[in-house]
Amino acid sequence: MKLEISLFRFDKDSDYLPYYTKHFINLKDEKNLLDILRTIYKNEKFSFFDSQNSLFVVNNIFMKASTLLEDIIKSFGKDLKIEPISIKRAYKDFLINEDDFYTKFKILKEFCSLEDRDFYNNQKLFYYASNTLNYKESYIGDALLLLASKKIKDTPNKKDEIFKILKEQKYGANFHTSLKNRVFNFDLQIERDIKELQKELGFIKDFNERTIIFEELGTDLNIKYTFKNFNIACFNRDLKFDIFLQKLEANFLTLENFDLDLAKDSFFINPKLTYFIASQILLTAFDSGADFLVVFNSEDFFIFNNKLKEIEKISNREIPLPIIHINELQMLANEDFEKARKSFKNHKINPKII
Repeated sequence: MKLEISLFRFDKDSDYLPYYTKHFINLKDEKNLLDILRTIYKNEKFSFFDSQNSLFVVNNIFMKASTLLEDIIKSFGKDLKIEPISIKRAYKDFLINEDDFYTKFKILKEFCSLEDRDFYNNQKLFYYASNTLNYKESYIGDALLLLASKKIKDTPNKKDEIFKILKEQKYGANFHTSLKNRVFNFDLQIERDIKELQKELGFIKDFNERTIIFEELGTDLNIKYTFKNFNIACFNRDLKFDIFLQKLEANFLTLENFDLDLAKDSFFINPKLTYFIASQILLTAFDSGADFLVVFNSEDFFIFNNKLKEIEKISNREIPLPIIHINELQMLANEDFEKARKSFKNHKINPKII
């Protein structure tokens, strides 16, 4: 088996911008990601920590160097892009300045033992995997939230003191975004622990903004009109519609950032975070040539459509990308054009497809 690797390279002392080198690897005895890096290193020297516990990003997903190659290929195929866990903080290839990570530990240091410090250090993957850091570098980090959750379980009598400190943080637990789709083979218990902490702090509640109710049309419809010449982006694609979407014969774009968490649970207290994430998604779709963005629930439609002005303001760009709910797409495919026209009256940007 042959792999095609795009390897991140950067030296702050000589390079203005990062770049990638291509490597074609005929697999022999390589078993995990670290083995691949070692094989490349034999032919081209670069800087990285040669350890099973080292952390990397492969095709935009965070993982340990010990991750099995078999699992990586199964998930991503044979074309892999390998990057450091923080491009912004990289100073020599895969070596990064980690001062921000260690500085955040000081927030709860007074409650912690050496064992707690070790626990915190072992959560580094979750700290850098958080998409929130792309919005606010001052975010206290998911590693600290996991440490807080552990300390509260270990020493319940310290709960009030720890909560007081967490509530004092300007960019605290209310800035958390889900790690579920950002970490390879993610343990969902980690997300549950953080969500429970957020809930106890009063930072989450059900998304209850007034949304449009779309007519349910089922999933297996006869197609009368295809979208053969359209480039379509789908956000958080609902697999139950896959058969229907395949019948459309459209070009469905494969894009980064299309499974990001919109942080709807904390929208009531922190809407700007949701607007920032929404801007990442819309700009990726628009800049990639999408004709429109398809969403699969009313809440996502409300954010992308009804809050477009707020999203454009936070991104400092106009984003004239139509948003179409999956049920509206079904109407169009079934040639229910009158229903579609009526529904399109709720849109900030008319799709102008009919």
